[in-house]
Amino acid sequence: MTGVVLVDAGRSAIIPDDPGLPDLPAGLVEDVIAALLRRSCLDPSEVAELFLADPRHLPAGSSPGPSGTGVAGPLGLPTTLATSSSLSMAQAVRTIEDNPDVVAVVAAADPGPSHPAAGGAAHPRLRQHTAGIVAAWWDIAPDEMAAWARSSYTRSAECLAAGDFADEIVSTTAGYLVDCYRKPQVGDRFTGRVSDGAAPADDGPAVIAHPARGASAILLAAESTAVELGLPVRARLHASRTVRSACEFGIAPLGAGGVDELLIPGGFSIGCLDQLEVPEHCAVTPVAWMKETGISEYLLNPRGGDLGFGHLPRSGDLRSLVTMVNSLADTGGRFGALVASDIRWTTVFVLATQ
Repeated sequence: MTGVVLVDAGRSAIIPDDPGLPDLPAGLVEDVIAALLRRSCLDPSEVAELFLADPRHLPAGSSPGPSGTGVAGPLGLPTTLATSSSLSMAQAVRTIEDNPDVVAVVAAADPGPSHPAAGGAAHPRLRQHTAGIVAAWWDIAPDEMAAWARSSYTRSAECLAAGDFADEIVSTTAGYLVDCYRKPQVGDRFTGRVSDGAAPADDGPAVIAHPARGASAILLAAESTAVELGLPVRARLHASRTVRSACEFGIAPLGAGGVDELLIPGGFSIGCLDQLEVPEHCAVTPVAWMKETGISEYLLNPRGGDLGFGHLPRSGDLRSLVTMVNSLADTGGRFGALVASDIRWTTVFVLATQ
């Protein structure tokens, strides 16, 4: 099978979906892609296909899954559309495995749920109800969720202050140069509200990440093509098979056996990971992952997740991958895995830096 490599990865700054902050500019995705191409010394004409998850390019009412091919996207690139960056990444990897000559870009953007193209939050009350069930099943107390939420924000804020995100923020667009995080209020009990502003559900506390805006992109190629073109290789990228989601909107964890079942065909296991990125729309999720798998809290979303950056329903998985490859490089980690789950599908992506 053709080996797929990550040539480069970058993003814009991530900002809250607040009325007082700049709207997501129409050209932000193009800005991020162009920055990666410049950094990799690639011309747009050398990119065979763009795999794009951006609600502003999708037909109204699109359901999860591939939504179109052959359209002209940013920079005039031939573009395949999907509703999430995890689907776009999986499509890109399979395409390169089938055709090693392809150089591909995967990009995604979130204009925020207030944007007309975003379509609003999906099933907010059902998500909150599911979070309550997960908390009860794994015996997770409200204080544990509150502690994780504070920790996620603190990790992101400390990494920002230390300059850890400098190499991954490549956009040059005003208003999207430096991350902006929404700090929890002192004394906030993190009882949570669904994203449409309705009152909390009756299932007790559910700490939910606030919505955010931003764009991310990665550049992929077959390893042989990267060598032929003289492209840098930051990591090898492995994608598990995509399976029917057992994670309930990404809120419940996969069992340790389920994760290994997806990792082992690529030669990995959860025990060999130096980093694991999991969904963090709800604070109950990472805590449940720790209890289910026994993984150290220091290896789980180590530079913060949605509760720090904000929730990015389309581009969040791609943002996590961008952050993970930089984190592995900075810490000397060899293997990192991203669990990408939505209401229907789960895929595990593994980065191998050595």
